Amino acid sequence: MTLTIWAEFSVPLKDWLKSVSGHHWTTKSIFSILLFILFTIIFFLALSNREDKVRTVLRNLAVTTIMGVVVLTLFFSGHHFKWF
Repeated sequence: MTLTIWAEFSVPLKDWLKSVSGHHWTTKSIFSILLFILFTIIFFLALSNREDKVRTVLRNLAVTTIMGVVVLTLFFSGHHFKWF
C-alpha cells in the first residue's frame, strides 16, 4: 500500500519498478507475493504451537486488509477527482 502511493508521487521509484519487470504494477505484485510468503513462514513458525493466537492473527489480517482497501480507494479516488 505504501509503495503504491509512494510510486505515484515519485517518478524515479516508478521508473525503477518498471525496470525490474517491465511494468510497475507487475513489480509491486511480485514484491507482494514475496512478502506474503515471507510473513506466512514467519507467522507459521512463530504461532505453530499457539492455537489461541490464530483468532487474533486472523482478526488482525482482516482489519489490515480492510484498512488497505479503504486507504487505496480513498487515495485513487482523490487522485481521480483531483482533490490533491
